[in-house]
Amino acid sequence: MAATIMSSRKKDKDILVSSRGMVVLFPEPYNPKAVAVVSSHGLIMPSKSSRQLEKEDFNNDTLVLTMSDAQKQKIYAQFENAINVYTLEEYVGSQDGDIEDPYGKGIEEYIKCYEKLYILINKAADILFEDEVD
Repeated sequence: MAATIMSSRKKDKDILVSSRGMVVLFPEPYNPKAVAVVSSHGLIMPSKSSRQLEKEDFNNDTLVLTMSDAQKQKIYAQFENAINVYTLEEYVGSQDGDIEDPYGKGIEEYIKCYEKLYILINKAADILFEDEVD
């Protein structure tokens, strides 16, 4: 959901927005509840499958935003070349803590997660694009 929201904000900016998983045992489609919530807000999730985070995903031009501090710490522990990794809350200067993963929960949790992501991703986009003029 976060990558879809950010992609909607980048417009014609020359950046790549993608989503990666921490544990992807096999490619699978996005969660139908996430797709439904995103669609209800007029956005379309790409018809791609989940992908595992890999060491090749890190370079000086990459910004990695995680949903939780545990994910951030796991990335630093697993990837010696990991740089520019922040929690989304940390990146936007918020102190609200982790973003709760709605996986395995009801549609209401997905809606709450989307609403929180929407606010935070828009703040992150403002930071990323502050020097650019539309």
